[in-house]
Amino acid sequence: ENISKDENIASILELAKSICEKLLQDKLDCDLATYKYDFSEPINELGLEEELITHLLEDYIYQVFNSYKNFMFIIQNLQTQDTSSRDLHLVELKNLAHKNLGVARNLRIYDAQFLLSELMNNNSDIGYIRDCVEALMACAFKLDPAYAYGILKLRQIKGKL
Repeated sequence: ENISKDENIASILELAKSICEKLLQDKLDCDLATYKYDFSEPINELGLEEELITHLLEDYIYQVFNSYKNFMFIIQNLQTQDTSSRDLHLVELKNLAHKNLGVARNLRIYDAQFLLSELMNNNSDIGYIRDCVEALMACAFKLDPAYAYGILKLRQIKGKL
């Protein structure tokens, strides 16, 4: 609370980059650890203007941040439920990942595509699932740190009300 908004954004961005590098490179063995989103791909391939891509990215970031709570709820259920409920929760996990994957594919967000595909296909290791979700959040923050920070601050304020 004693540092500026820009300093907060910068420190969270550094944390997000660190999480992406640690999880994507070290734990998930993926070469997208230092991936940086390129607006030109969806602009050229889809014929959309950068301003529209920016709005769609913001919608995607908001969607991922909203999905985080659901992902964590599913992970908690996978840890605490009996085997008979596990399949139901894995279906929920796949459906939530699939919902987010469509947008990531359309916008050509490659790190998110990898992580969401992993969530859909590799769901036997709960620790791995959690790492994918944490990396997904960090990667979403990197897309537009100022916008993502605004979402976090809004949630913080709503949580105090």
